[in-house]
Amino acid sequence: MNTIAYAAVNKNDNIRERSSSGAVFYELAERIIKNGGIVYGAKFNENWSVVHGHTDSAEGLYDFLGSKYVQSSMADEYKDAERNLKAGRIVLFSGTPCQIEGLKYYLGKEYEKLLTVDFICHGVPSPFVWKKYLTEAAKGREVTSVSFRDKTEGWIHFSLRIDFKDGSRYRQTQQEDLFMKGFLQDIYLRPSCYQCRFKTIERNSDITLADYWGVNVVLPEMFDDKGTSVILIHSKCGEDIWKDVQSKFQFFQIDIGEVKEKNSNAVSSVFLPKNRADFYGKGAIDFDYLRSLTKTSLKKKIIVKAKNAVKRILKK
Repeated sequence: MNTIAYAAVNKNDNIRERSSSGAVFYELAERIIKNGGIVYGAKFNENWSVVHGHTDSAEGLYDFLGSKYVQSSMADEYKDAERNLKAGRIVLFSGTPCQIEGLKYYLGKEYEKLLTVDFICHGVPSPFVWKKYLTEAAKGREVTSVSFRDKTEGWIHFSLRIDFKDGSRYRQTQQEDLFMKGFLQDIYLRPSCYQCRFKTIERNSDITLADYWGVNVVLPEMFDDKGTSVILIHSKCGEDIWKDVQSKFQFFQIDIGEVKEKNSNAVSSVFLPKNRADFYGKGAIDFDYLRSLTKTSLKKKIIVKAKNAVKRILKK
């Protein structure tokens, strides 16, 4: 079937608050679990590294909510998914486009009870850089939670937030936080991300999820700065489960061209920045040097401050 695109917002604000955008993944995954299935996705482990895991409980799904801007360790999750599929169990497997392609290659055959969900991917940062950064940010404090997409200042101007056992908290917007600046400036992505083979609308997955950037202009009735999703349906399997859960959403069908225009990561790889070699050429992770590489120009600071001021006025 030809890919169909929707803009969607979950009617449950509690679920949407814990999700990166419009909270579509949770409803898909919960439906799989209610039907006796099992769900695979990226989560934090006890050391706050990102790993793939699985759950067959609705409560366990909360570990998978929210973006993890780090390459996840797959370990034996492909093997475990295959075991469950061979046993006749329904499986939802979520991951980056290349991880879904890797799963399909590993399985070597189609399974009727497999639902694959990927997302429009900017690129995945180095786990080593994240681990070093988290250690520096913690300054010896014990971490109790991490959110790469905290919505305290809204969905558009999201923040990286780290909570600590002593009650303290670190939170900076993506324009201010050093790790997010390095990520968004493409300094420490995987080498393959600069020439990604999976940048296309038509995909091997059943469903692709993404933020609907630009919705405030294109479809303002779907915008409240709490998060709006794009859903790309690629298969009959994806279409069937979307029909099962769509009553939980406010949604509109949208033009595929809008998705390409507002989210270039759907079809284009990021450029390899010249300063990536400089960063890794230091021989060790030097965050003072990273700070100099990602320094925001005065012009950009003025623009960001002006946008934030307008946003505060509109909220009032």
